[in-house]
Amino acid sequence: MQNRSLQLLIFTLMLIPGMAFGQTSQTLSLDDCIKQGLEHNQSLVINRFETDRSISQAKSNISMVLPNINYSLSGSGGETNDLGWKNGYNSSLSISQNIWDGGQWWNTLKSARVAQDAADIQFSLYEINTVYQVKVAFYNYLSTLKLLDVYQENLKSSEYQHQLTAERFRLGAASRNDTLRTRVNIEQSRLQIINGKTDLQSKTRDLNIILGNEAAASLALQEPVWEAVSVPSFESIINEVLAANPQLQLMGHNQTLANYNVKIARSGYIPSLGVSASYGNSGPEIGDAFGGNTTSLSTGMSLSWNLFNGTRTKRSVEQSKISAKIAVENLDLTERNLRKDLAQAIERMETLSESVDISQLILNASEQDLLLAQEQYKIGSLSILDVLRITASFEDAKSGLIRTQYNLKIAEAGLHQIMGKR
Repeated sequence: MQNRSLQLLIFTLMLIPGMAFGQTSQTLSLDDCIKQGLEHNQSLVINRFETDRSISQAKSNISMVLPNINYSLSGSGGETNDLGWKNGYNSSLSISQNIWDGGQWWNTLKSARVAQDAADIQFSLYEINTVYQVKVAFYNYLSTLKLLDVYQENLKSSEYQHQLTAERFRLGAASRNDTLRTRVNIEQSRLQIINGKTDLQSKTRDLNIILGNEAAASLALQEPVWEAVSVPSFESIINEVLAANPQLQLMGHNQTLANYNVKIARSGYIPSLGVSASYGNSGPEIGDAFGGNTTSLSTGMSLSWNLFNGTRTKRSVEQSKISAKIAVENLDLTERNLRKDLAQAIERMETLSESVDISQLILNASEQDLLLAQEQYKIGSLSILDVLRITASFEDAKSGLIRTQYNLKIAEAGLHQIMGKR
C-alpha cells in the first residue's frame, strides 16, 4: 500500500512540469499574428459574411435567363341545376421562357459576373487592411515593451546616481541639493515606468482584439531581427501599384457595373419577346387530373412593348447615366489619391530611414558623453546638473531610436497596404 502511494506521488510530480509548460503562453511571431488575425479577426469574419451575401445576390440575377416552370393542382365543388353536387379537379404544367428583352437579361448576366469579382476584390481589400492593422498593433506593442525596458534601465541608472551622490554628500563633496535632484530623477523614472505599463496594457488590448482574442489575454511576441528597410522609388513601383491596388480595382469594377446598368435601363424602351407552353388535365374525379382523356396542350408566343409608363424608364436611364459619370470620377479620384498616398508613404519612409541612421549616431555619441560625464563627476570636475542633463539626453536618444525604428516598420506596412501586399 505504501509503495502504491509512493508511485502515485511520483507520477503526480512528473505531471506538474508538463502542466506548467502547457499553461505557458505561446510566443507569437509576426507571421503567427497575421495568420491568427486572418482566421479569427471578428471584423474580417463579418466582412466574409457580407461578401458571401454579395456573391449570392449577384448569382440570383443569373436566374432571370432560366425558364419559369410551374405546376398546379386544384379541386373545386358546387351545386348543379338538379340540386346535385359536382366535383372538379385540374392539374397543369406550364413553361415560359424569355427570348429577348432588349438585352436586359444579357447585360444583367454579365454585370452579375462583374459583381461577383467585385465582391472577391472587396474581401481581398478587407484582408489586406486586417494584415496592416495586425502589423501596426504588433510593432506598437513591441515598441512600447522596449521603451518600458529603457525606463527600467533609467530607474537603475537613477538609483545608482543617487547612491553615488549620497556618498559624496557624506564625504562633503556634494550638496544637499544634489541629493534632492537625484532623488527627483528616481521618481521621474518610476513615473515613466507606471505610464509605460499602462500604455503596454492598452497596446495589448488593441492587438488582442485584432487577433480575435479576449482583450485581457496575455501576449508573448517574438521580436523580429532588425533589418534595414529598403525604400523603393516612386517611378519603380507606380505601375505595379496601379495594377495591384484592390481599391483601384474595385473602382474599375464599379465603373463597369455602372455601364451595364445604363444598358439595362435602356432596355425598357425595347419590346420583349417570350414563348410559353402548358399541359393540363381536368375531370370530375381526382384521378382524371392525372389521366390522358382530358389532356390539353397549348403553346404561345408573346410580344410586349411598354409604350408609356409615365417617366419611369426615362428617369431610370437618366439616373443610371449619372451613376456612370460618378463611377468615372470615383475611379479617377481614387487613382489620384493613390498616387498621392504612394508618394507620401515613400517620402515618410525615406525620412524615417535617414532618421534611424542619425538616431543611432546620436545614441552612440550620447553614450560616450555619459560615460565621460560620470567619470568627471566622480572626480568632482562636473556638476550633478550636467550629469543629469547628459543622462536625460542619453535616455532620449535610446527612446528616440526605438520609436524611429518601429515607425519605419509601420510606414513599410503602410506601403505594402498601398501596393496590395499582405
